[in-house]
Amino acid sequence: MDHERPAAPRPADGYQHWQAVARAIGTDPDPMVRRSVRVALLATFTGDFLTELLPVAALAHRLEIRTPAVPFGQVEQALLDARSPLRDDPPDYVVLAGTATDLVPADFRPGDAGAAKRLCDEAVARWTRLWDAAAETGAQAVQLGFAPPAVDPSGAAAWRSPGSVSALVREVNQRLSEQAAGRVRFVDVERLAAEYGLARWTDARYWYRLRQPCALNATPWLAAAVVDAIAVDLGLTRRCVVVDLDDTLWGGVVGQDGLEGLQLGSGPVGEAYADFQRYLAGLASRGVVLAVCSKNDPELAERALAEVPGMILRREDFAAVSAGWEPKSRQLAGLARTLRLAPDALVFVDDNPAERAEVAAALPDVAVVDLPTAPSEYAAALAAVPGLAAGTGTADAGRSRSYAALAQAEALAAQHHDLGDYLRGLEMTASVRPVDAAALPRASELVGKTNQFNLTTRRRTQAELAAVIARTDTFAASLRLADRFADHGDVGLVVAVATGVEVEIDTLLLSCRVIGRTAERALVAAVGRWAVARGACRLVGRYAPTDRNALVRDAYLDLGFRLRDENPDGTRVFVYDLANGAPAASPYLKETVDAG
Repeated sequence: MDHERPAAPRPADGYQHWQAVARAIGTDPDPMVRRSVRVALLATFTGDFLTELLPVAALAHRLEIRTPAVPFGQVEQALLDARSPLRDDPPDYVVLAGTATDLVPADFRPGDAGAAKRLCDEAVARWTRLWDAAAETGAQAVQLGFAPPAVDPSGAAAWRSPGSVSALVREVNQRLSEQAAGRVRFVDVERLAAEYGLARWTDARYWYRLRQPCALNATPWLAAAVVDAIAVDLGLTRRCVVVDLDDTLWGGVVGQDGLEGLQLGSGPVGEAYADFQRYLAGLASRGVVLAVCSKNDPELAERALAEVPGMILRREDFAAVSAGWEPKSRQLAGLARTLRLAPDALVFVDDNPAERAEVAAALPDVAVVDLPTAPSEYAAALAAVPGLAAGTGTADAGRSRSYAALAQAEALAAQHHDLGDYLRGLEMTASVRPVDAAALPRASELVGKTNQFNLTTRRRTQAELAAVIARTDTFAASLRLADRFADHGDVGLVVAVATGVEVEIDTLLLSCRVIGRTAERALVAAVGRWAVARGACRLVGRYAPTDRNALVRDAYLDLGFRLRDENPDGTRVFVYDLANGAPAASPYLKETVDAG
């Protein structure tokens, strides 16, 4: 590179600043990019302003986004016309976007509830039909919701007035968001416009002259929301919030003020800290892991979490607690190891600017929140972290308990010097099940974000994964694992493809939460049984090296495969002879199999 890569701006920095960053990005490759994807905006309005800012929003996720040009107003043509360039060379994502104007014909009379219902049905049918068309091309759809009009003749009663455009927009958004689950990513533009300020979201001058629906300074907010949705689909989200204690979870210093002298729950300052804890609790309920990093006496920190009056969060809400006098960057690195997370999964929240600077310098991959001085602004500052609150799925609702169980499992390991005794002591049960429509979103998330135990690291969008799984020559199964401490949910995936007398394992991965427990044996054994039933002679497995998966270089050797080839780039090919049956399952897992 012959110029420094610009830093990721905040949406509040405004359109002109974002436009300057867009021009500064240029075309030089960025060595820090984690993924590169093509994103096509299919809009009923002029999309140039939004398209220009998508690569800027991608900086926050270390994504590279390339945007093929598509004329506005050509939504159906781009997806349905057999001669469309998008059908010959489909992008990774198509962003489907319209405006409230699309929902109502020119002769619509506000107040006609019957007509509004019919228009709602037509709009939902139109956009969901486009989701199917996008899936047929292999692209993953991202549906933008509709922003309500800033001015509605129904006034303050617009949301409650049957037949108003505002009520119609709300109903369309509600139905689209419900149907999007498990199919497409939905961006709640209605909520985004409300957060930004509905009166400022649009600029009539740009609409009538250029068919640009957003005010210029609102466009960065929309671009950031779109890229957040793509990052979630790719698994590039921040999964763990690590918080300080004193003057972060409560007002005051526990070592000086005592448990009873802290500000929490009453008074203006105490209420603000309590509300921040409620926000953290909400994140935890959606799958974000919470942890503590504090310069404090360890026993006092544990006691404070359990006994400070007014606590909203409980000790069990935190997957791990690190308290001591080491630099916080070292504590954070230790937490990452304990939780088996990479530093780029962490968000660090601390009221002390010096501590934030030390962590930012030592661990540049950690997202360090520039926390305001007023606790009343803490939640908003944390909410602004890209990818954090952008949509963790219900499949991850138990994630925090699963990570907390890691510490308990480590304590059990310390009691056993023999690995087999330790694994038996976990009392693990595993369920291997086909990847159906309900399991597909979680499987796609695992494909997008799993790095350490991932033999080939083949990345696919949800639509691409669905297309592979739908083939009759493909075996796809997920692994659900539970132990005596927690139900870890779906933590493993295998995809295999039959090619004549061989079955090749296309994808084999495990969440970092369960590495080292021999759970991969359940997946490979299931593939082997499927291959034997088809009359295959061999299993083939590949290892493709990355900077994160050296851990599994010899995984297939451990599973009983033999090395067949090794290429100069480090790629290794292994085979397993099925003459004597499938590979053995793990002796440490009580297994149930329902893999078709």
